Amino acid sequence: MTNRAAAISGFGWGVIGGLALVALMYFSSGLFGLRPLPQALNGPLLSLMPGFVFGFLIDKLQHAGKVVEEIGLILAMVLALAAVGAASAVANLRWTSTWVPFAFAGAAWAIVVLILLPVAGLGWLGLNDGPTTPVTWAALFAFYAVILQYGGTGPAPVDLGRRRVLRAVPLGIAGASLAALGIGLIPGWYRAVFSAPGSGLRGISPVITPVQDFYVVSKNFADPGIDGQGWRLHLGGLVDKPQTLTLAELQSQPSIEQYVTLECISNNVGGPQISNGFFKGVSLRDLVATAAPQQAAGWVTFKARDGYTESLPLSVVQDSPEILVAYLLDDKPLPASHGFPARILIPGRYGMKGPKWLDTIELATGEAHGYWEDQGWDHNAIVKTTSRLDLPADGDIVKVGAIEVGGVAFAGKRGISKVEYSTDGGSSWSAAAFDAPLSPFTWVLWRATWTPSSHGAYTLKVRATDGSGSLQNANGTPSYPSGSSGFHTIHVNVSS
Repeated sequence: MTNRAAAISGFGWGVIGGLALVALMYFSSGLFGLRPLPQALNGPLLSLMPGFVFGFLIDKLQHAGKVVEEIGLILAMVLALAAVGAASAVANLRWTSTWVPFAFAGAAWAIVVLILLPVAGLGWLGLNDGPTTPVTWAALFAFYAVILQYGGTGPAPVDLGRRRVLRAVPLGIAGASLAALGIGLIPGWYRAVFSAPGSGLRGISPVITPVQDFYVVSKNFADPGIDGQGWRLHLGGLVDKPQTLTLAELQSQPSIEQYVTLECISNNVGGPQISNGFFKGVSLRDLVATAAPQQAAGWVTFKARDGYTESLPLSVVQDSPEILVAYLLDDKPLPASHGFPARILIPGRYGMKGPKWLDTIELATGEAHGYWEDQGWDHNAIVKTTSRLDLPADGDIVKVGAIEVGGVAFAGKRGISKVEYSTDGGSSWSAAAFDAPLSPFTWVLWRATWTPSSHGAYTLKVRATDGSGSLQNANGTPSYPSGSSGFHTIHVNVSS
C-alpha cells in the first residue's frame, strides 16, 4: 500500500473513530461528569475572539451562534482525530506493530490532558474536575485506538471474510455515533434556536416578563450547576471583617425587592434580549459595609463560579443602594440559567456587568479586568436609550382601519419622558401614550392607535426621549463595543 492510500484509509477510519470518541465523550459527561472538550475550550476561545466578532455572532445569529460554535468545535475535533488516524496508518507502513495506533492515540491523549485541559483552566491532567478525568480520557482514546487498529492501521492480516465485515463495520460505528450525538445534542440545539426565551411572546410585551421568557445570554456551552446547600459567598479582600455566608445566611439579611429591566449589551436595536422582572436580594452597599472596607479599598470585584469576573468602583456601590446581590426572581429562587443561587444585579447597566453564579466579592485597590472588557467591550456598560415596536410585527399585513401600535422603551435609571412613532419612515412623528414605569429602573410600555388612510406599504419607526430630555440616538451602530443604537424600523403592508 502506498503512503497516499494508507493516509486516505487512515483518515477515513480516523473520522469514524473520532465520531465514536466524541459520542462517548458526551455520554461520559452525563455518566461520569467529564467535561466535553468543546465546552472546556469555549472560554479560552472566546477570550481569543475579538469582541466585534462575538458581537456579530450575537447580533446576526442570536442563540444560534453558540450552536454554530459548538458544531464547529466538534467538527474540528473529529478532523483532528482523522488526521491522527492518517498519520498512524502511514507510520504503520514503516513500523509494523499492533501498538502503532495506541501510540498515536496516546500522543493525542497527552495533548488533551497536558495542554488543552490546562489551557481550559482545568489544571494539570484536568484534575480540577476530579481524579477520574485523565483516566476517562485515556479510556476514550483507547477505544479510538481500537477502531484505528480494526480499520487496518495496525498490521493484522486481511482475509476475504474480514474484508466483507470491514465494509459494514465503519458504517455501523459511524451511524451509531451520529445517532448518539443527535439524540444527546440536537434537542438542546433545537431549543436554543427555535424555542429560545421570548420566542413564544406575541404582541406588546407584558410589563413583567414571564420567567420562562426572560432573556438568557451566557458565555458557556454548559452553565454551572450549583448545590444551594453547599454554596458559600466569600466576602473579603481589603476588609477588616471578611465573611463567608451560606445561602440561608444571605437570605436572612435585610432585603430589598424591586422591579428591574435587564438588557444585554449585545441586544440589537429592537431585539429580544431585554426583559423586566421582580427581584429580591441584599443591597450590595449594605453587605460591603458589614465587612468594614479598609482605607485603601477603591473597587469592588466579583467572581463567578464559571470564571466570569467584573468590578465596580467602591464609590458607585456606596452611592447605589439599588445594586443587589439578588437571589429571587418573581418570588422564586433564581433559575439555574439566571445565576442560582445568587447574582449581581445593577440597574441602569447592561447585563454583562452583573455576574451570575456569584461566589466571591472582594475589595481591591484597582479595577479587575472584566471578562468582556478584555475583548474590548465598554467597561462602563451604561444602557443607551432604546425603544421597540412590538405591534405590528415586521412584515405584517394589516387591514385599513384603526390599528394598534405599541412596544417598550427603556433608558436605564434616566427614565423615559417621551415616546414618538412614525408611519412614514421618519418624515413626521406622533406622540404615543405610555404607562408609568413599575420602578425608576424599568422600561415603559407605550401604545397608540394608527389609522392609515389608504392601502399600501408603510415604514414604521419609534424613538424615545429619556428623563433628562436627551433624544435616542438615531445613528445606527452595532452592539460592539458599547451597545447598539438607532431607531427600530419595521415594514408593514395595509390591505383594503
